[in-house]
Amino acid sequence: MFRYLSASLLFLMPFLSVAQGESFVESASIIANSIEIDAEGNLTAKGNVEVHYKENILKAKEIYYARSSDELSAKGPLSLIDHTGNETKARDAIFKSEFQEAIMLATRVILKNQLEISADELKYATNDKSVFSRVSATSCKTCENEKPFWIIKAKKVSHNQKLKTIYFYDASLEILGVPAFYTPYISIPDPSAKRAVGFLAPEFLSNSRLDFGVKLPFFIPLDVDKDVTFTPFITPQTNTIETRYRQAFSRGNLVVESALTRDDLDDKQFRGYLSINGEFDLENGYTLNYEIERVSDSAYLGDYGYSARNELSSGLNYSKVKSDRLFETSLGVIQSLYKEDKDNLTLTTNNYYDRVIDQNIIPGSVSFNSELVGSWRKGSEDIIGRDVARFANQLVWNNSTISKLGLELGSGVVLNQDVFLAVDDSRLNDLEILNSIGTNIFIRLPFLSNTEKATHMLEPLAQVAWGERKKAIVYIDESENTEFDMGNLLAISRYSASDQFETGFHGAYGVRYNFNSKKNITGGLSLGQVLRLNEDLGFTSSSGLENKQSDIFLAAELSLAKNSYVSFQGLLSNKLEAKKTDFNAGFDYETIYLDTKYSFLQSDAEENRFNQIEEWTIDTGYKLNDNWQLKSNLRYDQSESHLALLGAGLAYENQCVLFNLEMDRRYALEGTSPPTTNFSFAISLKGFSTGSVNAIQSKNCK
Repeated sequence: MFRYLSASLLFLMPFLSVAQGESFVESASIIANSIEIDAEGNLTAKGNVEVHYKENILKAKEIYYARSSDELSAKGPLSLIDHTGNETKARDAIFKSEFQEAIMLATRVILKNQLEISADELKYATNDKSVFSRVSATSCKTCENEKPFWIIKAKKVSHNQKLKTIYFYDASLEILGVPAFYTPYISIPDPSAKRAVGFLAPEFLSNSRLDFGVKLPFFIPLDVDKDVTFTPFITPQTNTIETRYRQAFSRGNLVVESALTRDDLDDKQFRGYLSINGEFDLENGYTLNYEIERVSDSAYLGDYGYSARNELSSGLNYSKVKSDRLFETSLGVIQSLYKEDKDNLTLTTNNYYDRVIDQNIIPGSVSFNSELVGSWRKGSEDIIGRDVARFANQLVWNNSTISKLGLELGSGVVLNQDVFLAVDDSRLNDLEILNSIGTNIFIRLPFLSNTEKATHMLEPLAQVAWGERKKAIVYIDESENTEFDMGNLLAISRYSASDQFETGFHGAYGVRYNFNSKKNITGGLSLGQVLRLNEDLGFTSSSGLENKQSDIFLAAELSLAKNSYVSFQGLLSNKLEAKKTDFNAGFDYETIYLDTKYSFLQSDAEENRFNQIEEWTIDTGYKLNDNWQLKSNLRYDQSESHLALLGAGLAYENQCVLFNLEMDRRYALEGTSPPTTNFSFAISLKGFSTGSVNAIQSKNCK
């Protein structure tokens, strides 16, 4: 009670100080065990002192305010929580200019409850700049007499709160008490910075072709809507600079990535790549997407681990989507990365328009679509330099009715006209006009059953269809890789594009089954087959659709509790031999996860696949404890009976550090890059905006 009674003396201070001008204590609230004010207006407060001024809170053992100098001295141990929420602890302090200037001794600052900075002396002024002398900084929470996992020691540290950047001078990094890195100067964003100039987490890499190297990204925010990152990559074999530029617009975004290299792996003086991506929502519902990709040579992407692709695609896409129509036009360039492709550029275009026609004349829906596609190859060599184009118009009618018993009866008609142009191919006519017509009738009859344990749905379905088209040789290649599944089982033509059309009488049957148990166990089974009077030689052998009796499409899936799953999809011959298989299984428990995939695909020269594909991929992870996690991955080529890829990783994370160690070995040629062994090590120190932004976590100390 005496404490708060003494604090009431504070209300006398405005009257004592009016004659000499205002001071910050006139609007401050002071609570203490005792408060004394002398005849000159000087104030002394002792015992559990608390000073509340604006958004600042000072707690101290004792304070003394000198009216003549407008200076406040505090004896500690003391604590100051400023307007930003940062807490500073010190032994002694002197404050001036309404807490905007200070000298604090034996200080410890906690920035955003993440980064802790200890210093012999702290000075800060009205320009929001703090200067620390003889500094130790860490985000690790330690127990008494315990060394932090990491600590930065520096002769001087400057903290610019406006720029949200911390500058270290004459600094060294210690890990577990062992010096690991020294720099005369480095700037790092503080924990409050979402976008600030500074270094990002470094990455250390080792490659069997490039030797050991390091990547050190440097981030520069140019404005609230744009930034750039420069990443030097230095090894004994290469000097590379990577660049990434990002900009956000009110209706879209732009990303530009590039790399420029000078190394000993190629005869070229400079090597590199360029990637430009943009996405924009324009007025009146239009969208614009574009992508530009270029590379100096076929092996560059593989050498530096950017990609194992065999080709690059650049293009421009302009489209508009409404409820009753679709318009899309695109222009692209494909760059082959195979060394044997001398004329390795192909120009492509795809223009598409689809419109649902409003009408009340006949039941059902009527739609019209028009398409112009083409490709132009560099060079005029016969067949290899073939240039082709296709202009197609299609009219589609669909109708379906559902009876009271749930039986769906549907039908459809398709009318196509395709105009083909071909240049530099002696096998083809320069101009070919093909008209197509097709129709079908299909039925679906779902059966639904609800029990106490699960819900079941069984749906048999069937179709009868007919198509007619003049047979001709065309080489547009759009339908080269047709996929047979339940999505096109009831289609009039199962080709993926109208450069081919399914002819003659054909039908299909299938069944779907799904269940959902009360214990969140779900599953399903689907199968289907196509029957026809005559073979359709337009389909490839691996499509499963070329014979009178197609292969049987079979798909099954089962999802269990605790994120466990298994799924299968494939084609079975009439002798129940697998021709195409995709099998997936896995689980994800609290401490361990597993993802397994098996793929099998027969060789097919018509699809430019001259060897059988059969491989396993396995990804695993195991959480050893709260800090350590193991992971591994492999790809096994069963057709060649050898490993294609083997990788492993080790990750560690605690309240103040995150590091990731990875290794992989590629045993076979991938793309245009030879077999390589790669190591990478990345470390992120928490407490800076470049690392995780978790607050300093508590640690149990015995």
